[in-house]
Amino acid sequence: MSTLITVDLDSLEANYRFCREQLRPASCAAVVKADAYGLGISHIAPALWHAGCSQFFTATFREGITLRSLLPDAEVFVLEGVTEVSLDAFCKHQLVPVLISPAHSILWADQARELGRPLPAIIHIDTGMTRLGFGEPDLNELLRRSDDLDWLDTRYVMTHYACADDSETDKSRRQLEQFNRLRKMLPPAPTSVGNSAGGLLGEPWSGDMARIGIALFGGNPYLSDTPPLQPVLRVQSRVLQLREVSKGTTVGYGATHEAGSDTMIATVGTGYADGYPWSLGNRGVASVGGHRVPVVGRVSMDLITLDVTGVPPEMVQPGQMVDLIGPDISLEEVAERAGTINYEILTRLSQRARRKFLGGPGRVT
Repeated sequence: MSTLITVDLDSLEANYRFCREQLRPASCAAVVKADAYGLGISHIAPALWHAGCSQFFTATFREGITLRSLLPDAEVFVLEGVTEVSLDAFCKHQLVPVLISPAHSILWADQARELGRPLPAIIHIDTGMTRLGFGEPDLNELLRRSDDLDWLDTRYVMTHYACADDSETDKSRRQLEQFNRLRKMLPPAPTSVGNSAGGLLGEPWSGDMARIGIALFGGNPYLSDTPPLQPVLRVQSRVLQLREVSKGTTVGYGATHEAGSDTMIATVGTGYADGYPWSLGNRGVASVGGHRVPVVGRVSMDLITLDVTGVPPEMVQPGQMVDLIGPDISLEEVAERAGTINYEILTRLSQRARRKFLGGPGRVT
């Protein structure tokens, strides 16, 4: 196993504390869906709890069950809402659904009646994301069933920004205006509005509780601005072989790279099966002993090839590690070169790669 993913839990905790301070007086919830954005929820969630986080969001109820086993006393909110399939799990594991439709609110209210007590919930209003949540007709339907509302302990009313990462658009302002209009149709409740990009803008963009995800993991949530977040992730891989090739030699599947002169090629034990994007063939870069070198040829399932011509020989030998994401190559640069976003780079990291966790409540593992 050649790929090593190092996760700095101390930096994670520092990012959480930074976000929490930026958000005050709003509270700061952590979004840990998709195995904590691919970094490993079993280590990430306890570290965030250690940093003072008590509110968490997952995408699915199964993720919520996993999180509950790690943090028995946390508030766990589930973004996909509740269905007949997941109803028992929500009650058994004390998960709080984000209700996204009249059908969900009816189901949860009926369950509350059966138990004889109101059940906690978040009501999600769609204000322009056009993905999940109550539209205005759905809210009217909910209000027509006013008895259902009496059985909902509405912890928050929330919405989700579509374009908070882009300072050039007024979409977020229009969404916030729509949200403030629609939420007044419901009984008064605290609000949850901001994601990482929206929340870090401060009032009024965050609401009473912001839901912070990518920023915790050191990812930049903005298209242009760069908040002072600490990098959490480092991805390294091992040099497996060095080969000196002559001018005209082709490299990799499809022979998409041809050496323009005598070249030293390093074969590295990471490929798209480890989460390194195929699109980085002939576009990616790596750092070898502090020297930035290009990926040449296509990315294959288990391997990439680097042009290390000019790197001092003592810095590039079989067995040595090179950086694919790290001090010299940011997560955002990798995403840009791959033609994607930092979220996808994180969440596609493979479980095949070995993970090392530094700091946090458990120190080095």
